[in-house]
Amino acid sequence: MQIFCLPRITFEFRPHRANWTVQRRQFPLRLAYATTFNSCQGLTLDRVVLDLTMPVFAHGQLYTSLSRVRRGADIRILRNPWERDEPTLNVVYRDLLLPI
Repeated sequence: MQIFCLPRITFEFRPHRANWTVQRRQFPLRLAYATTFNSCQGLTLDRVVLDLTMPVFAHGQLYTSLSRVRRGADIRILRNPWERDEPTLNVVYRDLLLPI
């Protein structure tokens, strides 16, 4: 994990003949774009960053997000380093299954 320092830039403006000032604080950040698992179906993306700090809902969502890029080197996965590696649960509601 890398840690970055973001400078805070404060701009001050005092209107002519006013006894008050306006302060605006900016953080220089690069714009980014985020999307959901379902809205990226059918897309091919240059790079994908998956935030897996919370569990995914289903295996299909994980597959969809991992299969959006052409090469595995273009995938980055964020996870909680202090948690154990656990597989995604295969949640099946037996009451919804039809008898065979």
